[in-house]
Amino acid sequence: MNNLFSRNKINIDTEMHCHILPAVGCDPEFTNQALDVLAIFQSYGVNTVYATPHVRLARPSNTHESILKRAEIFKKQIAENKIKIKLEVVAEYYVDEGLSSLIDNENLLTYPQSHVLIELPMRVKPAGLDDIIKKLCAKAYKPIIAHPELHHYLRYDWKMIADLKSQGCLFQINLINMAGYFGDDVIVAAENLLRSKTYDLVGTGAHSRAQLQLIDKQILQKKDYVKLLRNANFKNKIFSQKDN
Repeated sequence: MNNLFSRNKINIDTEMHCHILPAVGCDPEFTNQALDVLAIFQSYGVNTVYATPHVRLARPSNTHESILKRAEIFKKQIAENKIKIKLEVVAEYYVDEGLSSLIDNENLLTYPQSHVLIELPMRVKPAGLDDIIKKLCAKAYKPIIAHPELHHYLRYDWKMIADLKSQGCLFQINLINMAGYFGDDVIVAAENLLRSKTYDLVGTGAHSRAQLQLIDKQILQKKDYVKLLRNANFKNKIFSQKDN
């Protein structure tokens, strides 16, 4: 594979959104599959990978404690397999009634500097979104909107995007979406958001080796896409754990 993170000079050494924590939600069931994905990231020159399991009311088994317990087991397996990547675990929080209580209890798994990844419903803006954003900011959390290219009501609503940015929200693209995993309309939306300089951060959103191969084929082999990504000036480096 080509190396999105260095050979194409996008200067990214941190994968900040992927689903590779074994046996958690929709993430890989088998450890060897997850280790295979990490080995590919290592070949990219990535030094830090953030696994981002989903947390939502529909998945009550995914708790702060259960995710961290599974992460500790996986970190030992990474070391045993001599994969030299720093694995960190945050959560991708779905905006539902459960998130408000988690914020109240300050019980969130976050990136450095209290950045927190949130996922919106795909088709309808949640009624309490503004309140959730205000509550996060009041607790000194810094919201990151995951993959806005997927959200029908958000991806072309420039006023809503500007309002969220004015409240301190960052926006993050998932490359698997730009690779066509969810259809051509999502590709067009991702291209438009890139050209408008909406995105602050990039992740693959990958669950598997096959999805990384799709990203390689549909994005990394296309000069126009590489140029778009290179010009985005992503801020992933603030989450790098290389020197920690």
